[in-house]
Amino acid sequence: MKPLPSILQHPEHIHPSLWRGSQLAQAACSTISTGFDQLDRELPGLGWPLGALTELALSRSGIGEIHLLGPAFSRLPPERRIALVQPPYVPYAQCWHNWQLDARRLLWVRSGSNGDALWACEQILKHNTCAALLCWLSNVHSASLRRLHLAARQSETMLILLRPQIALQQSSIAPLRLSLVPCRQGLEISIVKRQGPSCGQPVFIALYPAASSPRNSSHVSLDRALPALPQPGHAFSPVAH
Repeated sequence: MKPLPSILQHPEHIHPSLWRGSQLAQAACSTISTGFDQLDRELPGLGWPLGALTELALSRSGIGEIHLLGPAFSRLPPERRIALVQPPYVPYAQCWHNWQLDARRLLWVRSGSNGDALWACEQILKHNTCAALLCWLSNVHSASLRRLHLAARQSETMLILLRPQIALQQSSIAPLRLSLVPCRQGLEISIVKRQGPSCGQPVFIALYPAASSPRNSSHVSLDRALPALPQPGHAFSPVAH
């Protein structure tokens, strides 16, 4: 058989939105490293996209999703803020400090409804003042997802929508959709949708490495317990507005 012409081997030369089904697409927008090499290798552009909608589907809140995003936050421009819209729990300022992040960068938005949360997200994206925007939504219509994605494309914001696992049963315009499940010492991440071939194997991310290896210990090793559900705080430091 004759080899494919060069233009067919590299369809991105025709248009950047084209790619072969056997390869990852070239990122249509800028990306930022996740901080985890094994995850970067599975993502188009080798990182989280900027100026596009990314969905994280959680088995439950508080399983380490913010910890997963922490390394990327540290790579974002320090003069720009990180917006949290409708988070399920009070942000813990000390945790951000432990990640060498200034908690004063946090913009904490509490809304009364999903509609208000979506409006707040659109305004943040429209003004392009935040380096990252995280929004927690359960029920959201496809038209609203499209509006968010289009607004994100006009910005340089790292837009992350956190949703329950059941949301994966619905179609989404988001070019990147990941499923997060807690496991021993970290997270098991399944890539549900990406611009490229399907990813058959989940990616394991160690968020809580063991203090010592079992082979160096004379004691029987025990599995690390799953992270407990975070509890709502009584108050929050005024460093976040």
